[in-house]
Order: sequence, then C-alpha cells, then structure tokens
Amino acid sequence: MSIKKLFKFTVKILIIIVLIGGAMGSAISALWTVFPDSSASKESMLGYKSHCSFTPISTIILAFIAVLFTYILFRKKLLFFNN
Repeated sequence: MSIKKLFKFTVKILIIIVLIGGAMGSAISALWTVFPDSSASKESMLGYKSHCSFTPISTIILAFIAVLFTYILFRKKLLFFNN
C-alpha cells in the first residue's frame, strides 16, 4: 500500500468519524433540550422549564442537523467504499 493510498484512506475514515460524531451529537442534543429542568431560569415555549428556552424550535433544528449528517454519512460512505 502506497503512502498516497494510505493518506486517502485515513482522510476518508476521519471524515466518516466526524460525520458520525456530528450526527450523534446533534441527536443527543435534540433529546437533551426537551428534558425538564427545575433549575432553569426561564420557561420554554411549551410552558415548562427545560434545558433550552427555545425547546420546540431548537429540537427541530438539531434533529434536522442530525438527519443531514446521517444523509451525508450514508452518501459519502457509499461513495468512499465503492472505489
């Protein structure tokens, strides 16, 4: 295996790791915004104190980002390993 192929493979693996981390981080954050938190300073838009005061909007945005990361991951993974 040449150095060039090894470098390309390493970069591909790093991109996949970043995409998996982004998808998981966004999905966990989306779930975390919904959990109630009695020590929060403001009520959320849904009427209860949660970790994020913009709960429905932030949850939707983070879920969309998680889906976007997952879509890119599947798209790139198929492109990377078909060669």
